[in-house]
Amino acid sequence: MGEVIALIRLMPDGVVSDEDMDSISVEVKKAVQKPARLGRVEIKEIAFGLRGLDVTVAVPDVEGGLDPIVEKLGKIKKVDNVEVVDVGRI
Repeated sequence: MGEVIALIRLMPDGVVSDEDMDSISVEVKKAVQKPARLGRVEIKEIAFGLRGLDVTVAVPDVEGGLDPIVEKLGKIKKVDNVEVVDVGRI
């Protein structure tokens, strides 16, 4: 069985402080649990002070493998939107 690697973008509910972005990053690290593996967590400048968080995760290649992670990430405080930007097999 292979693995799927995904880039997931989290958008906060508006312009947030550096402390809030750090808090979201910590919550992301708590949310991604085995069998998934967390890759990079990177703050991305979107536009006009609005920032997002790009999260790279690897999960087993099974049906619905990303769904539980996307659901957990969507429940993080101050996160308004979670979008799977890119998916590939490794």
